[in-house]
Amino acid sequence: MKILVYFPMAEEYYQLIRDAADGHRVVVAKNHEEAQREITDADVVYGLCPRDVFLHAKQLKWFQSQSAGLDAVLFPELIESEVIVTNAAGLYASHAAEHAFALLLGLTRGIHRFAENRLRRTWKGQRLVEIAGWTLGIIGMGGFGVEMARRGQGWGLRVIAVDAYRTEKPECVEALWGMERLNDLLSASDVVMIACPLTAETRHLLNAKNLSLMKPSAYLINVARGGIIDEKALIQVLQQRRIAGAGLDVFEVEPLPADSPLWELDNVILTPHVAGSSQHRPRRTVEFFCDNLRRYFAGEPLRNVVDKRKGF
Repeated sequence: MKILVYFPMAEEYYQLIRDAADGHRVVVAKNHEEAQREITDADVVYGLCPRDVFLHAKQLKWFQSQSAGLDAVLFPELIESEVIVTNAAGLYASHAAEHAFALLLGLTRGIHRFAENRLRRTWKGQRLVEIAGWTLGIIGMGGFGVEMARRGQGWGLRVIAVDAYRTEKPECVEALWGMERLNDLLSASDVVMIACPLTAETRHLLNAKNLSLMKPSAYLINVARGGIIDEKALIQVLQQRRIAGAGLDVFEVEPLPADSPLWELDNVILTPHVAGSSQHRPRRTVEFFCDNLRRYFAGEPLRNVVDKRKGF
């Protein structure tokens, strides 16, 4: 069996995969051309599998993505194929949730403005906001959402959530509703955090119509995928101060274009799609793949198998 690894990482992680391969052949592709050549007779791929690489595959049976979100991965040919796809859902949830709260607290405690004052050597206070006792509304109760809820509970927040599929309410959530109550969540929340995948159903889930339901004092935090929000509508809402602010790690177009109005707004904190990063991420993803690899060899069910048509 041939296992193709197409993702840049330290040598120690390649070695973990070789050790888990139990004598099967492991090939590392350093660039696109190598990946296109090596995937031809590969049975398993770990890391990246873009369309122009996948189209060279002749006998691929399983693709383990190093990403949790698969909106950029699930192209038609892969969806229609018999290739099993597994993702890294849940592996980045803890640090993505930490990042979501870093964005929220940065906004409510004015950290971004104090950072600007520091560069000007300006000693100046401002109005700050306390979040204890707030209602946190979470869209999506997968790994990201549950970790956000746990942290929200720790901050003394009332947590409510909506999810399209999950019906069992976690202990850290006061109320879990179906997506038909999204508008109720938006109008009731002091902060809304997005934690759902980007699919055909969730693209522009938040738009001009329902963003208007949010409180003028509310904040919107997105560490999931940019396309879940209609960015033009959000910019207008922020410019008109119809919500208090937004913390955004993801955008409809990445990198965020230099002419985007978001760069100029003082009620926004922007980070460059880094919420899924931590010092533990490389090892976690490789160890997860190695565990799945052992399951694959043993004929056991793989973890995190994706419904390719649903997109997660």
